[in-house]
Amino acid sequence: MVNTAERAERTYTMAGFPPFMRPPHPVPASHMRLIGLVGIATLLGAYDLQIFGLAAKQILAEFQLTENATGPTIALFRLGVFGALLLCLLADVIGRRRLLLFTILGMALSTAGTAFAPDYETFVAMQFLVRVFGYTEDMLCIVVIAEEVEERTRGWSIGALGTLGTLGAGVAVAMFALVNLLPFGWRAIYVLGAVPLFLLAWMRRGLPETRRFASAAAAGARPANPLDAWRPMIGLLRAYPARLGLLMLAVAPLALGMAPSLALMPTFLQSEHAFSPGMISGVLIGTGLVGLTASMWIGKLSDRVGRRPTLLVGIVLTTIGMAGIYYVDTLWLLVAAILIGVFGQVAVGIQVDAYSAELFPTAYRATSSAMRFMAGIMGGAIGLLLQGAVLAPWIGFGPAVLMLLIPAPLALIGIYFLPETAGRRLEDISQEPGRA
Repeated sequence: MVNTAERAERTYTMAGFPPFMRPPHPVPASHMRLIGLVGIATLLGAYDLQIFGLAAKQILAEFQLTENATGPTIALFRLGVFGALLLCLLADVIGRRRLLLFTILGMALSTAGTAFAPDYETFVAMQFLVRVFGYTEDMLCIVVIAEEVEERTRGWSIGALGTLGTLGAGVAVAMFALVNLLPFGWRAIYVLGAVPLFLLAWMRRGLPETRRFASAAAAGARPANPLDAWRPMIGLLRAYPARLGLLMLAVAPLALGMAPSLALMPTFLQSEHAFSPGMISGVLIGTGLVGLTASMWIGKLSDRVGRRPTLLVGIVLTTIGMAGIYYVDTLWLLVAAILIGVFGQVAVGIQVDAYSAELFPTAYRATSSAMRFMAGIMGGAIGLLLQGAVLAPWIGFGPAVLMLLIPAPLALIGIYFLPETAGRRLEDISQEPGRA
């Protein structure tokens, strides 16, 4: 006869990992499988989205464009956030599972299309679609983790996704080091990213719907018709206008400066400091290794001390680090600035992801995550456009990036006035519509 302990679900403490990477409490096997399944998508998505920022010099040269087109090109890609917003609105109506199956297949097809783009216009169109599906994936993966894992390990779990995202970016950096050796150059890097996406689309067939969404659907706390996908947005604006506004204030000014500073860094280092692709890869791999090992620690720390203090410190350090990249000339100071800035971006991104998924009820969670994501993407797109089309021709490439970092500290205001969410049940942070 099987006893209760034997029937209980197996849990994992990750005893073989360093203490700072272990979860604060044992994680059930089902949650670990879920983290792995959505985390692989985070890894592959980070790989895909990182390529252009690394290989922009080579890609634009093939299409007979100068490096000043880098920012505006990325800004065009980022307009895909509007398509992602529409898809995420559906997630609060038809569920998380269906959209995750659809978006991973869309990412695979558009990534493959990018590799065979015959001209600049087709390349931009394919990368636009990659962002539509990739941004939706990013938002929904965080929502799924927030809705399924325990509040005691929610920050650590989202940090684990950040670790996998950092690993994906690191793989892209490693592949970029070979860009001049691979057959067909940068196109081969996109092909290598598309193949595992098709495999993941097949693996996701057994992905379950989240329990919280299923419960909300059974209780009638969501529209039944996909044509009513706009209703969660209206409900969100009516129920939580102040909380949503503070979140937007925390995200938009930070993205305005951080997106150009991070996306344009490889181009800047090649042009202003004569870094070779191999040197850039070496610096970023080193930084990525630190982020890879510390992302879960940041999530675990925020579970203990709170999201707000972790974010406040992270924003200050990130701003200083990213400014240093475009200001200092000494090599060791430059490497230190890259280390602080890039790692800080990873840490801040993880916390913002967690915060936005925790602040709002299940009926609005995908919608709120989409609106937060759109604020960040559009803030970054505006910054990239200003840098490439307005400021760089006027004051120079590097000084233009520095100027856009000036509004970043405004994000501290929004974070300061938002409620703390760490260690709290989602139902205690915000109540479902129609429930007392």
